[in-house]
Amino acid sequence: MIYDRKYMKSPLFQERFSLVDKLIILLLVSFVIQSSFSLFGFGFFITTSVSLSLKALSDGFLWTVLSYAGLHEGPLHLIFNLLGIHFIGRSVCRELGRNEFILLSVLSILFGGIFWLCVDSGSGILIGASAMVCGYLSYFCLTKPNQPISFLLFFILPLTLRPKVILYGVIALEVYGFLFNEISKSGGIAHSAHIGGIVAGILFFILLKNGLSIPVVKFRSRKRNRNHSSKTHPATTDFKVNFATDTRIHEELDRILDKINEKGFGSLTDQEKVFLDKAKSNLKK
Repeated sequence: MIYDRKYMKSPLFQERFSLVDKLIILLLVSFVIQSSFSLFGFGFFITTSVSLSLKALSDGFLWTVLSYAGLHEGPLHLIFNLLGIHFIGRSVCRELGRNEFILLSVLSILFGGIFWLCVDSGSGILIGASAMVCGYLSYFCLTKPNQPISFLLFFILPLTLRPKVILYGVIALEVYGFLFNEISKSGGIAHSAHIGGIVAGILFFILLKNGLSIPVVKFRSRKRNRNHSSKTHPATTDFKVNFATDTRIHEELDRILDKINEKGFGSLTDQEKVFLDKAKSNLKK
């Protein structure tokens, strides 16, 4: 039955850990490892081989353009980023699906690192997942610019704003911080990395809006029911099914559930969503 499938146990259907949950766990584990290294006097290893710096790149540590996002300066730095990932990243992941969400995350980290390297004098290091969170924020605000959002400012004052207003405000603050703090070396916040993440989110939104398609990569084979047809499912999603007599209903349902498992519920077309709703109703009978 449809409700016995493992697909129905994903966040859309109650899976234990979503992709965002796994990302949060990864950052927590990384912080514990980082703190342990520092506690036992091996903090220099983190600084030289995992955090981003011009020296690390010149030494051949090319992975640092991405690995720096797994490190944080302290608990507060980590907590603020985890909150952003939890509240903003979760919504973006539902909207995009697995592959697109991963690509947005990687691009945001990469753009953040590149923007920071362009203004770094060569003596600093960059750590933190803030560029990734900024990428999520800009993408979310562009996809839902006028949807009112209510939250507690400083966890005390209730405030309702539109996402586009939030994005304008964040951009203004980051540009101000970049011009008057980061360039003059009067602050320790990497506003350039935040701006890079914002730019990545904007570019990703524009590319998707213009029809960018992310290829699906699978690392495991699916076990199919022997009674199911081995024929390739038709690529088209423009279909009509007679639920009373058409024997292809189970094959089409398998295809849609596979698509949800691979790309997320947000990847379904309106027709596929209608089909899934009808299939649930009919299979309950």
